[in-house]
Amino acid sequence: MDAPARSDRSDLTFLYGQSVPRCTHDIDKRFDEYQTLQYMSGGRVDLRIDGELHRLAGSWFWSGFPGPRIAFRCSPGCASWRHRFIAFRGPLVGRWMADGLFPVLPQRPPRGRDFGRRFDELLALLSRTDRWGHRRAIHLIEGILIELAEARVQSNQPDGVTWLAKAIDQLNDRARAEVDSDYSSIAASVGMAESTFRRRFRAATGVPPHVYVLQCRANAARQLLTETDMPVKLIARQLGYQDVFFFTRQFRKFTGVPPALYRKSRHG
Repeated sequence: MDAPARSDRSDLTFLYGQSVPRCTHDIDKRFDEYQTLQYMSGGRVDLRIDGELHRLAGSWFWSGFPGPRIAFRCSPGCASWRHRFIAFRGPLVGRWMADGLFPVLPQRPPRGRDFGRRFDELLALLSRTDRWGHRRAIHLIEGILIELAEARVQSNQPDGVTWLAKAIDQLNDRARAEVDSDYSSIAASVGMAESTFRRRFRAATGVPPHVYVLQCRANAARQLLTETDMPVKLIARQLGYQDVFFFTRQFRKFTGVPPALYRKSRHG
């Protein structure tokens, strides 16, 4: 079952999706300017993220996202796997990242929940042309991401307070305060050496800490460009950039378009 491409000017644009009962895809690429949520519910897959091998069997979620090189294919001796996926992009992804919902590194789904049925419902919603179908699709995919994030927290520490949540709170504060992050002090606050913190943060989120901060600032810039008439130069300064041209390059790197064009596309 294929879901058609779809364009929408909301905070999330769904690009395409597919349900493949006997998947034999052989993917090896860098994801540029869009993200995916992948779900397998049977078979065996060899997944590599920046060369790190994950051997998956049964039911698993994972993401495709800009940054690392991501490759996946049938494991040796396996003819196919049961695969569903959806591709999307938009400012909402930045907020998901700030909340620790995305990306999803290889993760088993919580037990006792029919994610296959829910994913099929999500794909079916993409064929609708009304705004309610689109809003329901956003609600459904965000619900899946919340459940996965909640399961990660519960598996790491019973009281729900994790080193990652604490680190993300501090990085978010520094991004909003327009100051450079002191990664050594953040690492110390979560009981790690800086090198260990950087390695574990990237393993958990898919991006290094400094890239995460830049993503947060790009998301803040999107909001200011959409919700205010503030000049681009002033937005750059408010976000800690002294050079508006450097800010423009950074913004384009994360969104695919320069700030002025992004504002024009949002305002019509």
